Amino acid sequence: MRPLAHHTDLFEIALGWDPGLGTYFVTVFGTPDRDREPDIRLWRGTSPREIGAPCEIIAIASAYAEIPDGLARQLEIDRLACPHNPDRPASKLLEELLGRSRSAPG
Repeated sequence: MRPLAHHTDLFEIALGWDPGLGTYFVTVFGTPDRDREPDIRLWRGTSPREIGAPCEIIAIASAYAEIPDGLARQLEIDRLACPHNPDRPASKLLEELLGRSRSAPG
């Protein structure tokens, strides 16, 4: 997504649904450095089930980007099309790598 006009130090804002982690995510990228690698300024939605509703991720992103009409609906469609399934091998692997077991207490 396009950064707000007053955020001249930002390059791009990405958000979406991560079915492996079962969370929405947002990443705010600063302008690329001389190696053409953008600086990650903000990254939310990196833990299993961290952000569960489109309105939460849009509230975060709206501080940085122009939010297109219908984004919340599209994010929900994406989640429904590919829901989190903790029994998927990728989901199990991610939770193991992050040190979080489904059977571990909260």
